[in-house]
Amino acid sequence: MKELLRILEPARHQRRWMLAGIGLGVAVIAANAALMAVSGWFIASMAVAGVAKASFNFFFPSAAIRLLAILRTVGRYAERLVTHEAAFRILADLRSWLFQRLIPLAPAGLERYASGDLAGRLRADIDSLESLYLRIIAPICSGLVSILLAGLFMAWFSITAALLLLALLLVAGLLLPLWTLRLAQQPGQQSVELAAALRNQVTQGLQGAEELLLLGASEHQAAQVERLSAELINRQISLGRLNAISGAALVSLAGSSLVLLALVLIPELQQQLSGPQLVMLLLFTSAVFEAVGPLSHALQLLPASSQVVERIRQLADAPPALPEPEINIKPVGYRIELREVSCSYSAGPAVLDQFSLTLAEGERVAVVGASGSGKSTLVELLLRFRPYQGSITIGGVELSDLAADELNRLVAALPQQPHLFNTTIRDNILLGRSISDQQLTEILIDCGLDAWIAGLPLGLDTPVAETGSAVSGGEARRIALARTLVMDTPVVLLDEPTEGLDSATEQVVVQRLNQRLEGRSVLLVTHRPAVLALAQRVVRIGQPT
Repeated sequence: MKELLRILEPARHQRRWMLAGIGLGVAVIAANAALMAVSGWFIASMAVAGVAKASFNFFFPSAAIRLLAILRTVGRYAERLVTHEAAFRILADLRSWLFQRLIPLAPAGLERYASGDLAGRLRADIDSLESLYLRIIAPICSGLVSILLAGLFMAWFSITAALLLLALLLVAGLLLPLWTLRLAQQPGQQSVELAAALRNQVTQGLQGAEELLLLGASEHQAAQVERLSAELINRQISLGRLNAISGAALVSLAGSSLVLLALVLIPELQQQLSGPQLVMLLLFTSAVFEAVGPLSHALQLLPASSQVVERIRQLADAPPALPEPEINIKPVGYRIELREVSCSYSAGPAVLDQFSLTLAEGERVAVVGASGSGKSTLVELLLRFRPYQGSITIGGVELSDLAADELNRLVAALPQQPHLFNTTIRDNILLGRSISDQQLTEILIDCGLDAWIAGLPLGLDTPVAETGSAVSGGEARRIALARTLVMDTPVVLLDEPTEGLDSATEQVVVQRLNQRLEGRSVLLVTHRPAVLALAQRVVRIGQPT
């Protein structure tokens, strides 16, 4: 339970909403129990008054019953509204927190996770934590407080009955849920693991659908999905069966409680209790069991939630390739020096081995080499994406001592595989930045996008769809290039900036970039001869620099 509460730490400023939801839950239970108690007392008192032919003021209790009924209805609506608002706010904070934890991990720290698994942890696992507050924490807190208040109310009339009621409520609200928790432990954890495996299998199948069809493996993929789905359904059926058994046990305990309390309270008639008070307490007992009803289901959900929290923690607590420095050292200028730099992926051979390079301020250097020689890795190193051996300095500051915000101020990059978001061309280029229309138009011209965008019915407001599937590869790369130029940094890293362009468009883009990048430091990775016109110096990886 401690780990479940710790995962809510990023959403701690939502505690007012959480406490308000719990308070409303207690109020609703109290209003319902009071309504049943007052109704029973009122009806019994009217009957006694009728038999005794005595006068009875029914205005006050009848008004109280109406008020309690309204409070119960309005309170239930408000409780649902507040608890769901709290849950959604918590999810928003947790998703932002996890995404911020993922940023320093990309890409080196995330490579051991399959894309489907990673997406599942970021989306489905976080979404499933809606039940952590809504169906676990809030019901448990409301239930425990309501049990305590019920015992105090019963003690006002009979200490013996209060102790018996507390014992019965603890059996129904603690022992029974703990029993269901023990039985739900294994199927709950397995259901989370199977759901994650199913999401991963489906995601990989959709992403590799063409390859599966070409290799004739689509039926095998479908069989794997069907097997995982069947196993998940079996675990969910087990949990549903357990929930039904615990519900039946709770109903049996509630009925037994009425009988036992009646046996305790009946001897106290005419001594400490009147007949209407006996009816009131019995109906109150019946209503207060509403407080312990959700406890069993809440504890049954604990194993699955614990497994989800563990999956999220594994991802969030993974160490970044280069930890953020404790002290932010300001660089002097933006001269880049790499001295005997080596880098390898996991335990594999070195991709870069004792590589050295100097990029003076305002200099443009092209790096060429065979495929797999480490050209793109060089760009990733300068973006603090991967750990390295040797020394990399920018403005005289070691890269590992340079804060990410400071690096973003100095360096903009066009990676080998840029990502387009499922939004408009304009939003993909600006990413929240603000520039004038004139500046944006000039950047579009420099990237060779102006004529193409002018021919689109929606222009810059044209959606690019998921991962840019609505545009061609060349158009997607030019959109990403425009995004890089919008950042207007003194250092620009370009990895294959004209990939996917025809020769005529490539010539135009190279010519425009030659003017746009004047005075900036540029590290250019390419295998296309036409792009080398942007460089003042060409360095081949594996040869002296």
